[in-house]
Amino acid sequence: MKRFVFISLLMCLPMMSWAQGQLTAYYAKVDIENYVKGQLIVDTNDPINRMVDFNKSLFRYEGDGADEQGYYILFDKSQITVKEYQMSPLPVKLVRGGASFQSRDGFEIRIFPANANGHGFYGLDEDFQPYYDAEQTAAHQHYYVLSGRFQCAFDPDGFFFEEPLEVEDGNIKLYIYGTEIGYTSDDPDNVRNRPYMMGFLEEEWSAPEDYEYGVSAYDGAGNLLVDATRIVDIPTSLSIAYIEAEDALYVDGTLYYRQK
Repeated sequence: MKRFVFISLLMCLPMMSWAQGQLTAYYAKVDIENYVKGQLIVDTNDPINRMVDFNKSLFRYEGDGADEQGYYILFDKSQITVKEYQMSPLPVKLVRGGASFQSRDGFEIRIFPANANGHGFYGLDEDFQPYYDAEQTAAHQHYYVLSGRFQCAFDPDGFFFEEPLEVEDGNIKLYIYGTEIGYTSDDPDNVRNRPYMMGFLEEEWSAPEDYEYGVSAYDGAGNLLVDATRIVDIPTSLSIAYIEAEDALYVDGTLYYRQK
């Protein structure tokens, strides 16, 4: 019997080694506070805010300074829907030629191969003047891009997001240890403590300021149409994960199902 258990554990090891961790998301079951029914309140990929088990009947939503002087909200557990997802790697082979993902409400996002098409990637010096970044330009000759209009509770048209993606060990890189995010904390008592793997993507590159907002910087073949500049303003970030069991991308509480 012991030998059978041991063999069973060995058979599970490859699957366990691929696991990226569990994602827990908290949704409003009814209209409550500033949230509408069905809206994501927070999930465990959020580097700043969190939901904690306050007592048998209440959750406590916390942000920086969540004490008597800080901000927090108490939610009755009966008014919250809790969903748990297993985060999985997203293999490059799944999106090699380009993949489309669509939400139940018709919002579509794509991951596709791209190339620099003769354009450069520019950093900003200490005076916020652009300079040609040869290293980043070389690294972005051929790469993948996440692009689309994402579902948003505050905007019926959604919000536009487009960002180059890294590839690591044959997978599209969607995950990062919380301690690697610059504004999290190593202090276990701090509300920003994130000692685990998170599905997190932060905007780093943008088209020039005079480029039309909401329009892709790539043509249909994945060719970059303009130079890219490193962002210095507060970047947009996404809670993101590939949920293999659903064959879908989870982004900020919404599932976008892969179209086949």
